[in-house]
Amino acid sequence: MQQRYVVDVAELHRLTELNYAGLLPLLSQLESEAEVTLYAGENLAFNLRNVSESRYTSDIEIEQLKPNWADYLQAKMTVRLYHDVRMAEIIASQGVTRLAARYQQPNREMRHRDEKHQVNQFLADWLTLCRKQGHIQPKLSEAVQKFMPYYFK
Repeated sequence: MQQRYVVDVAELHRLTELNYAGLLPLLSQLESEAEVTLYAGENLAFNLRNVSESRYTSDIEIEQLKPNWADYLQAKMTVRLYHDVRMAEIIASQGVTRLAARYQQPNREMRHRDEKHQVNQFLADWLTLCRKQGHIQPKLSEAVQKFMPYYFK
């Protein structure tokens, strides 16, 4: 019998904090421009757009630019940044909204049992790729940078 999946809340919390730290430099670019295009490789271009902004949250849409590909092959996600707790999580991915923390197996939507963790891990991997390619440069004050992990500096 398969063991029941238990959400690792501490790991998910850590991941959303890292995603927030990685998105902060992009957020400063989006404040001055309506849209930003990032090139993370020869054939990898992404459009970032600020969808909504309120006192404590901001929503950013990240969409892969590949016009000759089918829609389901292009990465598309909406990220909500919670400024008061310094966390960022994906609230929509590939047209799927309201991601549950865990899914029973099997399920009609064919979701993985840890789908929410996987899409947030994808965002972390994408941010790492952009940082390694040199497209995300930290432009943060020293007061903010002292709270960042060492590999974000």
